[in-house]
Amino acid sequence: MWIYIKKTLVLFSVFILQLNTVSAQAAQNNFIVEGIKMYDKGDYEGALEMYKKALTSNPASTHAKYEIASTYMQLKDYNNAIKYSEKVIAANHDYVDQAYILKGSALDNLHKPAEAIAVYKLALKKFPKSQLLYYNLALTTFGLKDFKTTDDAAIKALKLNPLHANSHFLLALSQLTQGKRVPAMLALYNFLLLEPKSKRSASALQALDDEWKKVTVKEKPGNKVADEFYTASLMLDILESSKKNEANKNKPAIVLFAENTNTFFTTLGESKKDNKSFWWNFYVDYFYTLAQNHHTEALSYYITQSKDDAYDEWLKENLKKMEAFSEWHTKYLHKF
Repeated sequence: MWIYIKKTLVLFSVFILQLNTVSAQAAQNNFIVEGIKMYDKGDYEGALEMYKKALTSNPASTHAKYEIASTYMQLKDYNNAIKYSEKVIAANHDYVDQAYILKGSALDNLHKPAEAIAVYKLALKKFPKSQLLYYNLALTTFGLKDFKTTDDAAIKALKLNPLHANSHFLLALSQLTQGKRVPAMLALYNFLLLEPKSKRSASALQALDDEWKKVTVKEKPGNKVADEFYTASLMLDILESSKKNEANKNKPAIVLFAENTNTFFTTLGESKKDNKSFWWNFYVDYFYTLAQNHHTEALSYYITQSKDDAYDEWLKENLKKMEAFSEWHTKYLHKF
């Protein structure tokens, strides 16, 4: 009888413990849900209070610790962001890769880029397929003008997620800074395809226009060997000069832009030959195939939305062209 009662008491204790655990998790989850609502509204102080209540309910919650770290980042309290990120990393359970990103970003904001880079590289050993870790590594090294690492990391980020506009934009900035005209333009075209009307679109479109207006090719021995984009660069110069021709003088700027863009893409595709680098396989293949399928006009209007209303006016008369471009684009991406 006593043994039976003892077993019953043990089972009851286990039940109570489980009940308390479930209750604590429910309270934690409720606080986190409320915190996220406040966070999304920009009430970071209120969100922080909710997340700390969640942590009190369940001191082992990596979710609460991660949300606290993220909120401290928004409050620009980078030291506490690092503190709670490290707690998540130490727990080695959930949100570890995101915690590394928070820690690295906080260190970067504290003007400790070398430490941030070390964090990203350590994290990438654990999470080699984290697109955002590669992007953040690229961002920090760009600030140090380590363009080789920037380009390598940004390219790896894009291979993992071709639709990440920030990576295209950063890669474009890196190429522009290095004076690499054609690669910069390719990245800008792709960025504008993803973000035709964001806050950065106007500056990206202006940068693209500026690159079109440059005359960069000089006829010197060895140019063709040294620059894999020599032919395309030469064509850009020719197309820019041709704007003054009698046949082009009265054409609207957007029409001329579309025509020249088509020639640019076609020239690149036809000059690919044995070139197999990222630029050719990722950007050139896409834009050359786009041109071959007669979608350059739609692309050109679409990516210039930040400049004026030309796209809206064009769309009224060319909805089928835009739909065809969208359908082709979707099918192209599904190949990968």
